Amino acid sequence: MASGQRLLVAMLVLFVCDFVGGLLAVTSGVATWGVAWGFDTNFTVPLPVAAVQLLLAWLAARNVRPPVGFVAAVVLGVFCLASLLSGLFDGDLTDKVASSGYPGGMTFGFLLLALTAVVGVLAVARARELRRRR
Repeated sequence: MASGQRLLVAMLVLFVCDFVGGLLAVTSGVATWGVAWGFDTNFTVPLPVAAVQLLLAWLAARNVRPPVGFVAAVVLGVFCLASLLSGLFDGDLTDKVASSGYPGGMTFGFLLLALTAVVGVLAVARARELRRRR
């Protein structure tokens, strides 16, 4: 599978997991619909951010205009790094999620962080590939 396809598939998996994380928070009663995917969420990334990440992955995966794909891959890699660092060090996962009563919240949070790291690594690999083509 080409690097662009791997990146897009990984981002789709992350997007679905982000959505499922919000659903789990709502069905557990620890978040409302608006909070679960909004910018005040502690359980996943905000849905608009996940949608932008998905768009960036799609742009990076396309071979039509390599400069656009290259920039999208770099921005997605930076996005993933920021998200990973935020998830590890802002305290939401260890403090707020752990004490919220969200079943499996810590485990699911670490799964999301691992998937974010995978997407970030694939985005950097795609950027390197697109840069070599230029």
